[in-house]
Amino acid sequence: MIHYASLQKRLFAKFIDLLVVLILGFAIPRGVGSILGFLYSLVADGLPIHSLRGQSIGKKFLKIKVIDEEGQLARMRVSVIRNAPVGIVTFLMIIPFMGWILSLLIGIPFVLIEVSLITRADRHQRLGDVMAESEVVDLEPSGE
Repeated sequence: MIHYASLQKRLFAKFIDLLVVLILGFAIPRGVGSILGFLYSLVADGLPIHSLRGQSIGKKFLKIKVIDEEGQLARMRVSVIRNAPVGIVTFLMIIPFMGWILSLLIGIPFVLIEVSLITRADRHQRLGDVMAESEVVDLEPSGE
């Protein structure tokens, strides 16, 4: 039986991944860090690192993973497709000052829509999951 990841776990994992994006953006100068952060936001769930496959750093920490429609761990293609909507928001953060404002103006309503989808959809899918035909599952469901 599939145990979908809870909204709380997904949000906390996304928060951790956002911290990774911000750390890259601030730690590596001349915009290179911002670009690396943006790329991480797209490919994080499909990195070809054995211990992370199907998981971003945040998902690894929370013990949840992304699977495709066949139940296989997410690969790069699935990661890019499912994270493209979020990637648009992180891409704007590359633009100094005004990009951050746009990220907030677009990002806050977008997060509210994503949360609504996760809580109401049958398979707890957000927009990116529907686009990539993926699901986020819990590796250690509570109560078992």
